[in-house]
Amino acid sequence: MPENDRRPPQQPQKQPLSIAPDAGHIPMSEEMDSARWTLPPIVPVLIALVAVAIVIAIVAFANRQTPSTGALTKVIAAENADSVLVAVHLNLNNAKNDYLWIKSITGELTDKDGKKYTDEAAPAVDLDRYIQAAPELGEGRIAPLKTEIKVPAHKSQAGMTIFVFPVNKAAFDARKSFAVRLDFYDQSTMVLKQ
Repeated sequence: MPENDRRPPQQPQKQPLSIAPDAGHIPMSEEMDSARWTLPPIVPVLIALVAVAIVIAIVAFANRQTPSTGALTKVIAAENADSVLVAVHLNLNNAKNDYLWIKSITGELTDKDGKKYTDEAAPAVDLDRYIQAAPELGEGRIAPLKTEIKVPAHKSQAGMTIFVFPVNKAAFDARKSFAVRLDFYDQSTMVLKQ
């Protein structure tokens, strides 16, 4: 019977070809939630982040705004009825590469009790009238510092302005602080304290 037992010889089974999956044919055995498929290598990402940070730092350093400075050079107070007239001599130094355009000038007085008083600077055309009322304000008189003027780039501007506060001269002399606040159109506010 060995002759009847003719079976075809067994052929070896073919192994499936290992083909890399493409986007349309991903085998279900592949895990899609692993970092291997979603994250790029960390070293190139870190190099790119450092390069971007260096570029931002260089641009920020090159375009930084140079601060303008100023100082109160003289403060003179004179009593006038129930108020005090205060003449202030200021000096502004424009360190910018553009005009420094003054929007407003405000005086801020804090008395010894902590009460605050503010006043807008007197108009430049009224300075002569104030000096006639209190001649001691004219000591060392300089040109008035006006609002709406432009201080040229890299130049200094000196000027005088007058404030009126509803306190007597003794209260002004015993003050806690006095400051002049300069608001500009194109720069942050400058506060000059005495």
